[in-house]
Amino acid sequence: LRWLNYLRPNIKHGGSPREEDNIICNLYVTIGSRWSIIAAQLPGR
Repeated sequence: LRWLNYLRPNIKHGGSPREEDNIICNLYVTIGSRWSIIAAQLPGR
């Protein structure tokens, strides 16, 4: 998967911090499982 780093070098790798987890949970409760909208709220993910 080396090519992935070249296509999107600014993507964050590794686990998400607690703050991002809270954002994901709050958005999921608010808008449901519309993951494309949720992903748009998390830059670099």
